[in-house]
Amino acid sequence: MTDIGSTHSRTDRLRARARDALEQRFGIDARALAAFRITLGLILLVDILHRSRYLVTFYTDDGVLPRALLFEQYPTATYSIHALSVEPWVQTLLFGCGAVVAVALLVGYRTRTATVLSLVLLVSMQYRNPFLLNGGDRLLHELVFLAVFLPLGTRWSIDALGDAGDADGDECGSDPGEGSNGSPMIVTPATAAMLGSIVVVFVSNALRKAEGDTWHSGEALHYALRQDHMTVLLGNHAVNSPLFLEVGTYVWAGLVTGAPLLLLLTDRLRTVYAIAFIAAVTGMALSMAVGLFPAVLAGAFLLFLPPRVWDALESVGAAAVDRVGVLERIVATFRALTGRLRRPRTLGSLWTEPIRRRKRQCWSVIVTCLLLGVVLWSVALLGVADPFEPIDSVEPEDHQWEMFAPDPSTSYGWYVVEAEIDGGENLDVLRGTKLRTEPPPDAAETLPDFRWRKYLNSLSDSDERADRFAAHMCETASAQTAAPVRSVAVTYTNQPIVLEGEPKAPTTGRVVEQSCSSDDDTPDRNPELGVALT
Repeated sequence: MTDIGSTHSRTDRLRARARDALEQRFGIDARALAAFRITLGLILLVDILHRSRYLVTFYTDDGVLPRALLFEQYPTATYSIHALSVEPWVQTLLFGCGAVVAVALLVGYRTRTATVLSLVLLVSMQYRNPFLLNGGDRLLHELVFLAVFLPLGTRWSIDALGDAGDADGDECGSDPGEGSNGSPMIVTPATAAMLGSIVVVFVSNALRKAEGDTWHSGEALHYALRQDHMTVLLGNHAVNSPLFLEVGTYVWAGLVTGAPLLLLLTDRLRTVYAIAFIAAVTGMALSMAVGLFPAVLAGAFLLFLPPRVWDALESVGAAAVDRVGVLERIVATFRALTGRLRRPRTLGSLWTEPIRRRKRQCWSVIVTCLLLGVVLWSVALLGVADPFEPIDSVEPEDHQWEMFAPDPSTSYGWYVVEAEIDGGENLDVLRGTKLRTEPPPDAAETLPDFRWRKYLNSLSDSDERADRFAAHMCETASAQTAAPVRSVAVTYTNQPIVLEGEPKAPTTGRVVEQSCSSDDDTPDRNPELGVALT
């Protein structure tokens, strides 16, 4: 009997150690999930506000991509809610709905419902004009999809302060409770899928970088920060520090290559590695105009921070609240209100315990299938998908982060949309000023933002889109001047990057030229021009 008892005891200890090891590596602190939720809400809100500045241009039939042309070149877009109507007010309404659910996600109200609606509206908005997207947009909707299966509303949310009977987990039959022994760590197949997918993004990028030369020679950032059409703020100054650029190249390559350590390390070492990543992507945001990528990555790395970090942050936050009496009263009032206001009863609240239990079992099966799907997707993304027929349709190029992989470009360039004015000076349509004949002092200033750059980069792939863009620029130029507009020409100037020696002269090519006169609307293109910028 003693031997049997000691065997059971050893087995229990081994199980406890295995459970603890899995919890530390694949678990996510409930407060990290809350911080991730808040970050997602902010990113979605900023993205919507940023896109809304050019709502008519990029998302309506009056802009550069009418629905007929969109459906012809991107048939999947027929499923986009944003493509159901030609009216600008419909787009305004949908953008407004997206902002509302982003705020709901931000504050944690009906968190899972807000996450699902955010995903639907985000993907719909992206599909309405897929030629504006970069790797950051793809990563964002993939993370929002995985976030649907996570209990994001268990901390720092209205859901957590309100009626516990309608908590985030109960809505879908999952258990959002904390880990074993009162630990704040939540460990489910969904948390493993989320952390694993983030690591896979970097592993795939590291494999791509290994195919190049500049990341191993220390020259990658020398080229990357000379991409004048992308560099901003610190990037314009760091380019003058060769030693910093060389060290930075090796540091970033090392971080990306060592990404699996985020799953292998625990506690303090994981904290150091995650904070190093957060610092690196913060530097990226302050140096290059690469859209949502730095913010999305920073939010993702918050999920790797262990409980000790959140304990310290909560302690600092509590001390700050104690020092600011007004804030404390606001929080107390808010708690009192959310305590008195019971939300409407849901269908799930009427179900019996056996039905709830069966629902939780079904949810566990769904989440396990999600984890399996992420594993298979990851295998395909890493280019070793031959044994798995169900994922043969996965195209790694559609999901990988290609930023400066395998090597940064050895040139950069800028676009100019020139309108020939009848009896006046030619006009730079995108800047709304008279045409500048000399090279711009900063190539990043030639376009309104990075989404314009992505769209203009895509014009060389489609004569139809280039023609429509030129026609829309005729309309825009006509609105900027009282004089008749004869024609519009879109040109691209390519400037080689030379690290040592004499600089090379730029070369300019025509993307498309179109008459703005009703008598002659035949476009003129340069079929030899190909533009491939990050």
